[in-house]
Amino acid sequence: MKQKLFGYESPIGKAIKIDKLWFSVIGVFEDYNLSKDEFEGVKIQDFSNDIYIPLATALKKFELKRMESELDEIVISMKDAGALKASAVLISEVLGNLHGKAEDFSIVVPRELFEQNQKTQRIFDIVMSCIASISLLVGGIGIMNIMLASILERTREIGVRRAVGARRRDIWQQFLVEALTLSFLGGISGILFGFGVSRAVSLYAEWSTVVTGASIALSFGVSAAVGLIFGIYPAVRASSLDPVEALRYE
Repeated sequence: MKQKLFGYESPIGKAIKIDKLWFSVIGVFEDYNLSKDEFEGVKIQDFSNDIYIPLATALKKFELKRMESELDEIVISMKDAGALKASAVLISEVLGNLHGKAEDFSIVVPRELFEQNQKTQRIFDIVMSCIASISLLVGGIGIMNIMLASILERTREIGVRRAVGARRRDIWQQFLVEALTLSFLGGISGILFGFGVSRAVSLYAEWSTVVTGASIALSFGVSAAVGLIFGIYPAVRASSLDPVEALRYE
């Protein structure tokens, strides 16, 4: 706020206009340099962007609308974070007595919001992990079926290769490499698609999305693992074909 109004000059003693009234600056809050407005779903208030004036001055100089409260919010800062819950209970009792036991106020404890958001995030992570696991299982079964169909169509080719000297290991390696190639291509396509979707969400939904190198490496590694695991059985089956029966296959 200081830089927006006064640049890099010292604002102490200078005048600032609020509505139609002029005030003198007597102090500046420390700049917290917050890079975002919320963390883990909990709103973060940047006090360095606020302007504070004495309550008595505000009540005297500014007109309040009919039935408008003179005080809308009280922000309490505590040195001991461990006493937040106990202090919230005490403050609730004090305000309840002052308001004649009327429940016309609410107390927000950031730690409780943060803990609740963490629980929600954990549930969301579990659900997404289950969905991802099912998708990987279906994709792996798809790769295995494709490879089994390929073996069926290329049975005579396998027999010819075995007849000219190819070992079982050679056949096994050939089909395993093909399965890995399918998973690699699928992994690359998935990474490009995910990157595009994240950008689209950022542009149209105005949600902050982050694509890190670690997430790309993890997704690509999982894709390769799926291709390796579900490609082993078709590769073993292809390598175990009898050369004579394979040559006779039509």
